[in-house]
Amino acid sequence: MSEEYCTGAASAADVAKIGHSMSTSRPVTVLIRELGERIAAHRLSQNLRQEDVAQATGISRSTVARLEAGGGGTLDTLVRVLQALGAEDRLGALVPDARVRPLDGRPDAGQRKRASAPSPDEPSGAASGTWAWGDGE
Repeated sequence: MSEEYCTGAASAADVAKIGHSMSTSRPVTVLIRELGERIAAHRLSQNLRQEDVAQATGISRSTVARLEAGGGGTLDTLVRVLQALGAEDRLGALVPDARVRPLDGRPDAGQRKRASAPSPDEPSGAASGTWAWGDGE
């Protein structure tokens, strides 16, 4: 990992959440094998041979075979193979863009306001006739 990621301000809760999700998810070897199977199925659906993908990507046929078998590979190899299969647009689905947050588009997405105590001119809860705990007795 690069230094910028290692020195980030992750809280203990964030680290615990990541550790928990990793311990409850499927093993990495299973995920890699399934990804390789999907790549092979996508290649076959386009009626391409491993040799065709290898020539299009500039990598060896054995590297393509190893990737499809779940034997590992590099990110460079994965991206090249997905480009050769016309599936590079699906790379964005692997990891969501952290800059895009669902609530950013709301109209009141400006600066958050802090809670403050009522001003001396405002009556407080029970004195103003608003409901407060214990009023029902």
